[in-house]
Amino acid sequence: MLHGRHQMNGSDTLVLVFQNAAKPLNDAIPGIYSGKITQPEVAEMHERYTWMKFAQRVPSADYFFVKDHFSSVYGWYLIDNGKFIYEQFNAELTAFIQEHGYKRVIAFGSSKGGTGALIYGLMNPLITDVFSLIPQIYVARFINKLCPDEKSLFFGTKKGFEKQVDTILFSDALYRNYTKKKLYFYTGTLDIQFDALMKYRKFLSKKGIDSELFLNRSDERHTRLVNQYTPFIFCVLEDLIDQSERRIEQHVVTVNPSVRLLKEQ
Repeated sequence: MLHGRHQMNGSDTLVLVFQNAAKPLNDAIPGIYSGKITQPEVAEMHERYTWMKFAQRVPSADYFFVKDHFSSVYGWYLIDNGKFIYEQFNAELTAFIQEHGYKRVIAFGSSKGGTGALIYGLMNPLITDVFSLIPQIYVARFINKLCPDEKSLFFGTKKGFEKQVDTILFSDALYRNYTKKKLYFYTGTLDIQFDALMKYRKFLSKKGIDSELFLNRSDERHTRLVNQYTPFIFCVLEDLIDQSERRIEQHVVTVNPSVRLLKEQ
């Protein structure tokens, strides 16, 4: 189940790069649903990995670009046509990390990749750091906005499954093996699930789980919150690799111990 591209640089630090849904994949959903777009064509779209330029620029870590092609489209590293896959996926992820002897593991991704990084950062005690960009907290609600007519590609026909998907991040099962780690979120005030993320951070706090928020107050939304701010994102990720904050401090103003505002407004 765990598949993707492993870039090995001889490091004992691994960056797991969970992929976002690229525009060609989202545009293909109606064609996949109708059968006009074949699975080999979908598989080819999944070979276009994001964040490769960062990995080439910063070879001080190993990287695993994690593919999210388990079903006919994608599934937030969580679902496959009406069933959950996260327990099996997490078991394979654990085996992969142990097989390669990684001492530090950073889970990173944006949008659905941000959700994937968050889920396994919570579940897997071998993951030491999480950087989740503009994650979907309520996945089912997002699917219903993205493709309401084709949502059976994700949910199948199982009664009640859609609701289970929507509340998965509030399920106690994800937190059974949680270990203290650095947990970073990045979002903007106009992101589609900004309010949901604020609610979720309160939920984490009640569980005794600390998180830090990098907040963008610009008028950018979702994808552009990432595409237009890659220098900042690169700095945070490189500081996580180096276990430093010297690059981050150039880009943010600290409001309180858990919230920092981007200067680029």
